[in-house]
Amino acid sequence: MKKQAYGGISNISKYLLEKYGDKPVMVKRGRPIVMNSQSMETISGRRTRNCSVVAVTRVLDYYRRTGAVTGVPENIQETYKLVEEIAECYGYTDKRGTVPFFISGIAREAFGEYGAKVKCKGVYVWSFEKQVVDEISHGRPVIMNIARGFYKDHTIVVVGYSIWRVGDKLYPMLRVIDGWKSGYHYIDYEAFAKDISQSIFGSFNTIHVNEGKK
Repeated sequence: MKKQAYGGISNISKYLLEKYGDKPVMVKRGRPIVMNSQSMETISGRRTRNCSVVAVTRVLDYYRRTGAVTGVPENIQETYKLVEEIAECYGYTDKRGTVPFFISGIAREAFGEYGAKVKCKGVYVWSFEKQVVDEISHGRPVIMNIARGFYKDHTIVVVGYSIWRVGDKLYPMLRVIDGWKSGYHYIDYEAFAKDISQSIFGSFNTIHVNEGKK
């Protein structure tokens, strides 16, 4: 039987039933983060390997919406152009994209353009509780870099989570914006984190804005 992908899920109940063979019940839902969920192509105006640039742009635009960062253009396409220029200084090109190691630096400089002081951190040893539950509960979207499987060599933004019970086991699901298509999709965190053949390799980038310290 063909192995199911851990990502790109649109219907959680249907996915869990088909994959794990029993009716799922949601037991917890994290605070949902509402942000621009347009496709990468819509935001940048072209189809290319700019997932990390778009991810930083989304997060910067989100903090504009919350009022934590002022002066950011309402037009997200304008914000994208600025972030892309910064990313190019870190080696970004349409052909090879962005090295995940540089995402924190790109984000720090992009926020700095608007006088915002931020703490950006790349996390390479991560957990669901710290990098997802804690960040989402504080209203902070998380940038996620994935090396294998469905989202191979792709960067997405985590904007929520839910936990489901199937039988006697709990399955966390990540709510994400992947940028391949507009809207929200989901990742089976259990399949992503535990199956070395599909994924496990990746990192998170957290961004904390020091509100009031501009």
